[in-house]
Amino acid sequence: MKKTKVLASLTLASLTISMLPFNAFANVLVPTRLAGGTAAQTAVQIADQTGWTGTAILASSTSYGMVDALAAGPLAYSLKAPILLTGAGATLDADTKKELTKLAVKTVYVTSGTAVISQGVLEQLSEMGITVIPLGGVDRAATSVNIAKKMTGVTKVAVVNGLQDALSIAAVASAANEPILLTDKAALPASVSAYLATNPGITSSDVIGGKGIISEAVMSSLPKATRHAGTTAYDTNAQVIQDFSSVITYSNVFVANGRTGIDALAGAPLAAMTKSAIVLTEGTVPAVASLVHDKLATDSVVTAIGGEAVVPESVRKGILSGVATLPASQLSVARVNAVSASSFKVVFNQAPADSTKVTFTVKNMVTPVTVSPTWNSAKTEAILTSSANFSEGTYSVAVKNGDTDLGTSKVDVAAQKIAEIKITSTKLGVVTNSSDASKQTGYATYLVLDQYQNDITCSGLANNIIFQSGVGSVEVKDGLLTVTPNTTNSNLMQFSTVVITGYDSTSGVSVTSTLTTSTQIGTLSDFQLGDLKNADGKVLTDGDSSSIFYANYTAKDISGNPTTDYQIIMNGLILHGDAGATGNEINQLTTSHSYVKATIEKDPTDSTKAVVKVVASSANTSLAMDMPTVITAMTWTGKTSTLTTTLKKASTADTFILMAPANSIAVGENKEIPFSCLDQNGAALTKMDDIKGITLSGAHFEANVDGTAKVIVGDVNNYGIPNDGQQVITATTSTGKFSSLTLNIQKRAVADTLTFNRSAIINTMQAGAVQRVDMGYLYGGLSVKDQYGRAIDMVNEPQTYAVYATSSTAAGAAINLSQNNGLLSVTSGSPLSYGNMGIQIEAANVGTGTVTFNLVDTAQKKAGSNTETICADPANPTAAELASLAIIDSKSVTISVLAADSTDIKGYTISPVAKPLYAAALKGTTPAAITWQDNAYDANPFIYGTTASGSKVVLASNTKAGKPLIVGKSVDSTDFNIDPNEYTLSKLGYPGQGVGRITIDPNGYDSIFVSANALPDNVTQSSCNLTVTIKGADGAVHALTTVIKSTTENPAASNVGVTADASYDGISVSDDGNTVYLTPAVSTGNSSGNTLAVGKCISRFDAAGGKANRSLIYFYAKDQYTAKGQSLAQIFVVPGPDNAADGTVDPDNVYTYTAKTGSKQTYTRADASAFTVDQYGTITANNLKAGDFVVLTGVSKNGLLKTIRVVVLKQ
Repeated sequence: MKKTKVLASLTLASLTISMLPFNAFANVLVPTRLAGGTAAQTAVQIADQTGWTGTAILASSTSYGMVDALAAGPLAYSLKAPILLTGAGATLDADTKKELTKLAVKTVYVTSGTAVISQGVLEQLSEMGITVIPLGGVDRAATSVNIAKKMTGVTKVAVVNGLQDALSIAAVASAANEPILLTDKAALPASVSAYLATNPGITSSDVIGGKGIISEAVMSSLPKATRHAGTTAYDTNAQVIQDFSSVITYSNVFVANGRTGIDALAGAPLAAMTKSAIVLTEGTVPAVASLVHDKLATDSVVTAIGGEAVVPESVRKGILSGVATLPASQLSVARVNAVSASSFKVVFNQAPADSTKVTFTVKNMVTPVTVSPTWNSAKTEAILTSSANFSEGTYSVAVKNGDTDLGTSKVDVAAQKIAEIKITSTKLGVVTNSSDASKQTGYATYLVLDQYQNDITCSGLANNIIFQSGVGSVEVKDGLLTVTPNTTNSNLMQFSTVVITGYDSTSGVSVTSTLTTSTQIGTLSDFQLGDLKNADGKVLTDGDSSSIFYANYTAKDISGNPTTDYQIIMNGLILHGDAGATGNEINQLTTSHSYVKATIEKDPTDSTKAVVKVVASSANTSLAMDMPTVITAMTWTGKTSTLTTTLKKASTADTFILMAPANSIAVGENKEIPFSCLDQNGAALTKMDDIKGITLSGAHFEANVDGTAKVIVGDVNNYGIPNDGQQVITATTSTGKFSSLTLNIQKRAVADTLTFNRSAIINTMQAGAVQRVDMGYLYGGLSVKDQYGRAIDMVNEPQTYAVYATSSTAAGAAINLSQNNGLLSVTSGSPLSYGNMGIQIEAANVGTGTVTFNLVDTAQKKAGSNTETICADPANPTAAELASLAIIDSKSVTISVLAADSTDIKGYTISPVAKPLYAAALKGTTPAAITWQDNAYDANPFIYGTTASGSKVVLASNTKAGKPLIVGKSVDSTDFNIDPNEYTLSKLGYPGQGVGRITIDPNGYDSIFVSANALPDNVTQSSCNLTVTIKGADGAVHALTTVIKSTTENPAASNVGVTADASYDGISVSDDGNTVYLTPAVSTGNSSGNTLAVGKCISRFDAAGGKANRSLIYFYAKDQYTAKGQSLAQIFVVPGPDNAADGTVDPDNVYTYTAKTGSKQTYTRADASAFTVDQYGTITANNLKAGDFVVLTGVSKNGLLKTIRVVVLKQ
């Protein structure tokens, strides 16, 4: 309930002020305005209110001198010394001089040097017998430090960089004995830094203003800093008031002008006396007025500091009433009120620019309440709905637009109760029992409303209402009253009226209604059919019984009230049923033929309501043409309605359009051609079974795993298109429509261009550092394109192309090169990259070296030979063989190697973490228990050195030799955790080679992993400072900090994919990526070496979050947090359809594969028991044999699917 605020009338107080000694003012109610004709006079008014004597602070009232006094408030409160003002010139302000005498001041602290407050003024003070203590420094920061040094017992400081921000914190800082220090935006002044260094007792700080006012760099250099900021200085003022609300009292609130400022500066000590807030204004009522208003008591006083020219009376009253005068373009909350027992409505003055950034926090006292917002179409109102009714009490509703606080409103909620019962019928509809004409039943409707006028007829609260009638029993259910006469009154038609009463004993609400007994049989006075709708936009089609249609309708009960009640509709229409039907089975409307059936059914979403369901017969009658269909409904009262529609003949492919592919097609390639196929009704057809009757020339159809069709251009034996030049493809439908596409077939594709992503390699390395590149298997950096600019898959597709690296320096000089495989294991081969193989670059010794990456074809033929290759084994070429190959393309990078203690490394940096982490409980909390899936959601910021120019340097670490790079790492919030796993290659648990594994240094530049812990209920986001301590090249210890954020937003898969590692022998993938071919050696049987062996997992992570038994074929899901970290909801083997009773194999159970030899091989879908997996993808049985195939589907938690076919090839 909105509280009434009373404008304090201080006439009596004004009359008695002159009768009181000035030092008693502090015990008198502060007036509603403290003002004088000048700023100095206003300061005198404020000084009188403090009651302080003996000591004062003198500041300049000039705009250029006021900056020195920004930090004076806390000292004034500490010394119990009012702030008085003097202007420019050599003479002390007369009003100030008089006040100094009045207050018997013996000591004056002067905030500025003689360039601002002249020597003449200081001499006048001395002549008055006053001791002058100068506080002015060489700049404003030094002045703030001089002021701070006069305060004792300091443990916390406030840091500002501007007038308004200093005014915002002045009263709070004064009451907390917290000096105000001045800083620049980008760097902390040396004087401030020195003050903090010599005062170790200062353990925390408040930073006032956003990052555009005080940078993160400055903030990070302060002790345990907390930022208080808004988008503007006035928003920051509101944020300060909100953040310190627990220590602010609201018996008095002060209002000052944020532009002139000097009045607020003088008022800070007075506000501190009562721990009051200072609200800043620039002539209008700020949005924080709503927050302040809710805190005020009925006797609270809002005091303006300064005359009406600086603080208009309308502004002061606006803060008292809580009504902000916002610019039309500024978003504000107009009101908040309860609209039901479980929902609040928040009304805005206008639509927000982005409603997704508006957040709502609802609390019952201090207990958070979870609500879900629903916006109206205009985005001006939001309904906040709880999953359960609110308990009785006072609720707070806080609203934010991004970081901008829009205020907090109070809403009183009373327990939901029945406020009104209505019997909405005026007539009692009477129905005679179809099996016993002597029995009748009466029907009427009722409505129950709560105190918010919401319909609660079907709620549990309405179940306590007792209805009665003298003619018989009354059954009550979901708005329908069913009157069953007693045996003596079995004929309801004998009564002209029937009286029904209802009573709720809890609320005391009752109703009595006299209903006229209808002279007509039935419960409906009217029923009108509307149009026919299908949720998927389909049309009523012959033989398609799986598509359900619903007919709209309007109905009126016997009293003329609109109704959708199932019982009333059923008892009001003349219906029929199939032979032998009884009861609710007699539910059919009349149709003009048997090919369509229309029935009255219970609404699937609300069983109390009726729907008109229309379906076509399941028997395909092979209609030669569309058939008009009429559905007729008739009430027992004689009202008739018809719906005329058309039953379309069975779907036939009518239009087929071939479309040009996005990329070039070259000799030797089989490529998919996009197409569009529509039936005669304009519905899209995609399934193989739906496009029968299409004749292709120059191309052929193939079925995808999910049963959809694709058009493939290329040789049917899978050799691809044999010749370049133009090729024409045509498609003809059975209805005679024709489509043609001319393709310009390019010459056979060959590798043509090597692309090197230079951002993947840092050009400067510290001796001993390592970095790696590959074709995208782990690190990326290298990629290959053909002569048509198309990317060549160098990871998943078998290729004879490879990239080998050479160094301009000899082995052991500046740069060493080696090969590493997908396990990061150093191999004995040449530095060659293809498939899962990468190139490792090690900075060996100080110097400079150029690394050249050469693209070659390892299957290059010897001169004059069509069969013999230069490389005896193209998969494992020797260094000499590589040197003999023709270089197709090359790229190079020059790398400088610095000494371990190089002075060229001038600084260090940590890479920022751009995206928030997912805040979720880890599966384990010990090093051994933290899973690889946990790691997938970690942040992994890198540590780099920097040169004088700002260039990055890859840093070395040698923990084994006692020279670790990272010597400490921590987070300052328990909402985050440093992952304690030691990152060694042996933990990858990946199948394949196990020789030559190297240990990734647990203290290396890339070894930091931070996870986000689960947050408390109703907390949706958090942040921390990650601090990493490193041992620098200079031998000194350096600390680096970066901010990491987390959120509880549930991971939502954006796609589901499959990885099949074709770089391993025995695994290959179809061009479309939907079929995986395995040789029996890697697919059948149950030995641990097989990729589909029992116990292997075809999900990226198993149920426990591990990957030790991951198959070389696995499903994954990408979400907004990590590339492939999310678990799937389920992975299952898709069973095939049953074969025909005569033994004919269903086409879906057969797959035809064309080998490179040109021979066609037929494969059969394996029996359901031959290959099984559990929900998480772990293989539980594998009895596959050569010639079998299985179909596998992975489903994400939000319903995305990926289906593949796995074929075990015949030898």
